[in-house]
Amino acid sequence: MTEKSEKHTVLKTFLSCRDSLARYILKMSVKKEDVDDILQEAFIRVYHEDKKKQIRSPKDYLFIVSRNLIYKGLRHQSKEIASDIEDDLLGHDNKQTDIELHNKQKFQAFNDALSTLPEKNRRAILLRKYYGLSHKEISQKLGVSVSSVEKYISKGIKQCGDILIAQGYGMKGSGMNTSTSQVKENNS
Repeated sequence: MTEKSEKHTVLKTFLSCRDSLARYILKMSVKKEDVDDILQEAFIRVYHEDKKKQIRSPKDYLFIVSRNLIYKGLRHQSKEIASDIEDDLLGHDNKQTDIELHNKQKFQAFNDALSTLPEKNRRAILLRKYYGLSHKEISQKLGVSVSSVEKYISKGIKQCGDILIAQGYGMKGSGMNTSTSQVKENNS
């Protein structure tokens, strides 16, 4: 196959699956205004990869690249949010250095614990805590019932709390258990 026909194969594939790819991207908690950027980046990456080595299934590869771009973006956003929250937690008071260090370590431990959760639990917590979505909005994004979202968040927060307790960041009955009830109260 010539380079020109390879280009046309990837382009034809992209054009034929663009709408379904856009719907797939939207289901992955992406804002509508970001979909075209992801589509463009996915096409460019697949096109360049196909130039290096012909891709057997460009359609599948487009979906995989799109998913990876979304995950990369979510990780980047999560790090930015974590950095902002960390800055807020640490403040600028030198007298609080020990408390600030403890909070920073606890926050990092929470992020580490969060990363060990099953994907639906982690996404539900991130969408609720970091993006401020309601349980109903999260249920629509994840394609599950509102009660499932509540269970994902509750179970995820409890698992994170158990991990933090095991690492010495609190005692049973304080800290994370309060956060779980606060999550429920915020949605009532």
